[in-house]
Amino acid sequence: MTAPLIVFAAAEHDGHETPAWHTEHRGRLDAALAGVHEAGLDDAAEWRVPDAVDVADLALVHAPDYVSAVESFCAAGGGNLDPDTVATPGSWDTARRSAGAVLGGIEALRAGECDVAFAAGRPPGHHAIRDRAMGFCLFNNAAVGAAKIAAAGEKVAIVDWDVHHGNGTQDIFYD
Repeated sequence: MTAPLIVFAAAEHDGHETPAWHTEHRGRLDAALAGVHEAGLDDAAEWRVPDAVDVADLALVHAPDYVSAVESFCAAGGGNLDPDTVATPGSWDTARRSAGAVLGGIEALRAGECDVAFAAGRPPGHHAIRDRAMGFCLFNNAAVGAAKIAAAGEKVAIVDWDVHHGNGTQDIFYD
């Protein structure tokens, strides 16, 4: 039986600890997940914990040296990667699960397991460029998903709905 909606979320595995005053904090994910309930979709939704994306999939859009640097930075305790983007020891796994949520959604849709997939994760992922974090994003989850689809020979359209566009996604696919 096809589920109307599969939600890929790993709130219980969220180790991306940003300061409470930071714009990108855990409450954003909590609010997104509460929205499923508030929209009356409880009976329609199936919840899945996303797998962490493989480093090889991150390398579809990110420089391998950058991916390794993020892993090392998190393992060393983290800090600020830029004025907006924070990483902590738990950010490495959390960011990989966030990108993995996108790939999990793609796989579920391809397999006909659902009509709609919702990848709810943090840190978000459409501002990071090939070799640098940006705009709260460690990795570009949107670009990882699009690259994976394109690598399978399929056409991809990215519709970016935010206060400002995902400059990282644009930068990665500009050529």
